Amino acid sequence: MPVDQKTITSVLLRDRAKLLAYIGAIVRDQHVAEDVLQEVSMLAIEKQGQIKDADTLLPWLRVTARFRSLKAIEKRGKRPALMDSQMLDVLEPHWQKVDHLAAQETNRSLDNCVKQLAPQAQRLIELRYGAGLSVRDIGQQLSRKTDTLYKTYTRIHAVLQRCMRKAQG
Repeated sequence: MPVDQKTITSVLLRDRAKLLAYIGAIVRDQHVAEDVLQEVSMLAIEKQGQIKDADTLLPWLRVTARFRSLKAIEKRGKRPALMDSQMLDVLEPHWQKVDHLAAQETNRSLDNCVKQLAPQAQRLIELRYGAGLSVRDIGQQLSRKTDTLYKTYTRIHAVLQRCMRKAQG
């Protein structure tokens, strides 16, 4: 059964740090990595009917992130990737080994962490990952500047990350 938007949102929130680290290792620029992750997130929601099931979602996200990262480097004419396609091919089996570590427990922890956020932060998470809106669209909807929202999302992600670390001991 193809994945639904809730599953995509859950995986993106749960594995955000892992995906961002993966993308960052390729593009070597935090802002570009964030942009690529946003693009991959939106693409996952757009193509949710084409993603076989929840077990294939994280590998799909990683492969998509890989190609989008390499494309971003090429598009921006920036320095070469720290890891080229051959190196990424070598590392792929190692990434796959950690894909499903404690997924259910992690999902429960993430749900609890999101519930601990302030109502406004919960709404922003729902708009971004639940409704699949871009940060620009959210800014227009809420009459807030895009840069301000990016900073807000960075803080929300940091709070969620701390909460997840605490929950996982």
